[in-house]
Amino acid sequence: MKIKNLLTLCLLGGALLANAAETHLTIELKSGSKYNFALADKPVITFENGNLVVNGNSETSYSIEGVLNFHFSEGEESKAKTLQANELQFTALDKDNIKISNANAGTIISLFTTNGIVLTNTKADNDGIAVVNLPKEKGVYVLTAGNQSIKIIRK
Repeated sequence: MKIKNLLTLCLLGGALLANAAETHLTIELKSGSKYNFALADKPVITFENGNLVVNGNSETSYSIEGVLNFHFSEGEESKAKTLQANELQFTALDKDNIKISNANAGTIISLFTTNGIVLTNTKADNDGIAVVNLPKEKGVYVLTAGNQSIKIIRK
């Protein structure tokens, strides 16, 4: 009887695990950042020159020394988190425009070249939103909003 109950539990557990579909590749960095890649997009993972590279793209290349963990996970990990009061959200609207959200009203958003030349300045509206038009030229740019900044690579 014990063997029959154990076998039933094993079969039930296996059925439950089979229904838990992993939908993302999650890369966790030692800095606390997490990056998710949909398995439906068939991400390719390689190791090149001490980096973990996803899809052969330099923008999704992570130093092995900085990677804490990478694993497959269910869709729950890809849910958008609630932004804190001081966290900015940068979203690519299309290949030419970046939207900044959750800024303080009136925050000056600037786009610089790597040489420090200001290409554009704009202010966040009353809702804390601003849109920055990117230059057409390929290159590396720095976008600042208040005391936060990000690097943008235009290919």
